[in-house]
Amino acid sequence: MSLTVRKILGLPSMRGARLVAGEAAAERTVSSVSVLEYSTPNETQHQLFNAINFEGNELVITAFANICNDTEAQKAVIRRLAEAGEIGILLYYVGTFVPSINPDVIACADSLNFALIEMPHSNSLRYSDAISEISEAIFKEESEDTNFVAEVLEDVSLLPTELRSVSTVLRILRDRLRASLILSDLDNRIINIATFPHGRENELRERFESRSMDPGWYVYSANISGRGMKSLRLTMIRENGSALLNHQIAMTVETLHLFLVIWSPNHGEAVIAELVRAILQDESLKMRRLAALFNIDVKSLDTMLVIKYRNDADRMLEEVKENLSPFLQRPVVDLYQGSIVLFLASCMGDDVIDTVCSVLADKDCLMIRAFNLNDTGEVRKAFLEIQPSIELACRVYKRNILNLVDVQLVNYFLSVLAKGEDEIAKVLYPLKALEETEDASSLMDTLDTFILDADLSTLQTSRKMNVHNNTIKYRIRRISSLMHADITKAPQNVMLYRALMMRRILDEQASG
Repeated sequence: MSLTVRKILGLPSMRGARLVAGEAAAERTVSSVSVLEYSTPNETQHQLFNAINFEGNELVITAFANICNDTEAQKAVIRRLAEAGEIGILLYYVGTFVPSINPDVIACADSLNFALIEMPHSNSLRYSDAISEISEAIFKEESEDTNFVAEVLEDVSLLPTELRSVSTVLRILRDRLRASLILSDLDNRIINIATFPHGRENELRERFESRSMDPGWYVYSANISGRGMKSLRLTMIRENGSALLNHQIAMTVETLHLFLVIWSPNHGEAVIAELVRAILQDESLKMRRLAALFNIDVKSLDTMLVIKYRNDADRMLEEVKENLSPFLQRPVVDLYQGSIVLFLASCMGDDVIDTVCSVLADKDCLMIRAFNLNDTGEVRKAFLEIQPSIELACRVYKRNILNLVDVQLVNYFLSVLAKGEDEIAKVLYPLKALEETEDASSLMDTLDTFILDADLSTLQTSRKMNVHNNTIKYRIRRISSLMHADITKAPQNVMLYRALMMRRILDEQASG
């Protein structure tokens, strides 16, 4: 038994609600319900949204109050929630905030198998009615369910690849049992932890390691082992003192064991996956503990490659690991938010890093390299900067391999775009002298290639444009004459670089 979206639609608080998109999600199991309101999108909102640790298998209540007239922002929220493993949205106050649900929003939800539920058009509805009734129904269903192994594993299988992790399984089990779960090795070194109530990680970790559990708590431990898998220990804790039932303990152990067997036949890979997530989520304590299991010097991991493939992510991750095997015995690499993330150490030498990059570049991918990252905070900041604009940056630079600074520059120009036409005009002003000439098109194309793609080399420009080198030299002299400055030297070429980059980004956005 489980509480599905379809069953929730039958609750009294949901009377009159309609499933307008995501019919395929109707039979998915709902583990919890939460509230999210998203303000007008900007860089700060983007970072805050990425920082939220969505639990997966949730229904999210919202009115889209602050983005009620922004269809693209509504679609972006749906895409992000779907990527995080959330089931769907309960959309309140349609007709009050959102005038009506845009067909593009419905199509977006349908394409992602994401449930979009339109609540009745009434201003008297309260979020709290649905929250309390759905939460009570979830608790009732779960307390009566004596065999939840298959259900939990099925829920995990429906999640995006990067969310099929030990962390996710522990959170699902924690919410079902209303108990804290600690996964450790047999020497009591913690690999992962999920606490109930939320936010108790540090305190519970200290108590576990010092073996000073409150005598009033219920504590039970079980070993998890299997062929080809390192033995682990699962500790279950209820702080209210009420004991878990025998079938709950047995089902929890079996669920975790089967997950490790099905998705992580090599447990070392599972730990590496958790290590990658800990680095990217700036969980420095967890990172150090996981790294200690394999004697990995995380302080030396100061280089990050973020790789985006257009093909099947799971298959490409395995290919990446195969290609890395001649260079790295245990690569710190895994999927995270749709990208393959690889950590390297500059002490390996430029030759190794360049070779790894060249091997991966042959796989039809986009790659961003971030160097000199001092700690997990810088790693997470770099990843958040890269993720939203990696594809745009590669199109703008017309290259598949870029450095972090390239993406940061694109993000800067996007921030200028957001300021409006006056700021854009200021950046584009150095090109004004060319726009008024009869041969503006050929001069502009030459200047664009010369400065952005050819490192101020007339020979490279001639090759890229398939135009004789003397012609390119003539055009460069003519451009310098029109601008009354030598465009091969600063500050003139710096101002032109900014203007040409802005022009490319505008063109890319217009064509996209």
